[in-house]
Amino acid sequence: MKKIDIVYLAKQNIKARKFRSLGIVLGIAISSATLFISIILLLSMQNSLALGIAQLGADIVVLPAQAEPPVQGTLLTSKPSIYYMSSAYRSKIKAIEGVNTVSPRVYLETANAKCCFRPGIFIVGFDPGTDPIIQPWIKKLLKRNLEPFEILTGSGYDWIPGSKIKVYGVPFTIAAKIPTTGVKYFDKAIFIPINTLYWLSERSRKYSDVVDMNLKQGDVSAYLIQIKPGFTPVNVAEKINFYFPELKAYPAQQFIGNTKNNMLALLKGLVIMSSFTWVTAIILVAVILSITVNERKREFGILRALGASKRFIFGDIIVEAYILATLGSIIGIGIGYAFLLSFINYLVESLRMPYILPSFLYVAIISVIIIDISLFLSSLASFYPAYKSAELEPYEAIRAGE
Repeated sequence: MKKIDIVYLAKQNIKARKFRSLGIVLGIAISSATLFISIILLLSMQNSLALGIAQLGADIVVLPAQAEPPVQGTLLTSKPSIYYMSSAYRSKIKAIEGVNTVSPRVYLETANAKCCFRPGIFIVGFDPGTDPIIQPWIKKLLKRNLEPFEILTGSGYDWIPGSKIKVYGVPFTIAAKIPTTGVKYFDKAIFIPINTLYWLSERSRKYSDVVDMNLKQGDVSAYLIQIKPGFTPVNVAEKINFYFPELKAYPAQQFIGNTKNNMLALLKGLVIMSSFTWVTAIILVAVILSITVNERKREFGILRALGASKRFIFGDIIVEAYILATLGSIIGIGIGYAFLLSFINYLVESLRMPYILPSFLYVAIISVIIIDISLFLSSLASFYPAYKSAELEPYEAIRAGE
């Protein structure tokens, strides 16, 4: 004879009331999926944003004043620049008190023509001698300087180091790939020394089979500035803006602030939506279990008459809620993870924020936390129905269930 324990009894009741059990599972699954997506998306964006801002490698970013709206477009979302400054500003900015180094950048895009291996690739022209981020990567990955006609690429392409790609009619060798940063400006770009980029532009105007790059010698999209110890980015940026009103200097923290504001707005919406789904799920669990208790009064009365304790009856309802909550949260986490894998590129493009899909260990930790939350909230939702069932007197319960 099979021993009837709490777990067995809870499973039998779930099987007997499949439709109601499915309702609880779906409610918890939707809530868990919403919470999972919110946590993974926001925490990963926050970490990726910190990494992305670090990729700027500067205390201050100087752009042409016309490029002001939106400031972070070029540097975080890989938009080619359509405004340029003169290289003459480099020495002038360098002369301002507090400025340590001034490194020029050029942002372009490969053309939709035969002269380019693939159209729409973001190009970053950098100064190998002063660039605060690209040059350290070169030393780390190559342990030497770039050779002529060598370039770096981001991790977002399947190109293999040592292979060649054609940029405006000229073949370049991929020297190395920069590891994933979550910032499109880095992951979906190729990095070419700025003087080579000027040479390419001059060449593009000489040959009819090459699209004109519309870049002149000395054109600069942005200046990355590092300041001296003892000075603050805000004060130095104010000096640059005062002396050069045709330019706009932004402390790097301003990029963080703007993007964090967007993240906070997103967080608020997700928290409201997640809270609503959890409240709905808790009410659903409580209502369905209360209905189940009313229907099972005769069963509980017989169990009590056969010697089952109040604790056993109470535990039966709680265990039933635990089983449904665990199943629902696991399904919800699976749905949430599948959603992120399927739509993350669309979300990143829409939200215009950096993102790196977290490691499996990270996902596992978040999943355990969500399951624990699900179990805790399900316990709260099932406490009253469980207490109500445990307090039924055997005789009254049997009569009520007739």
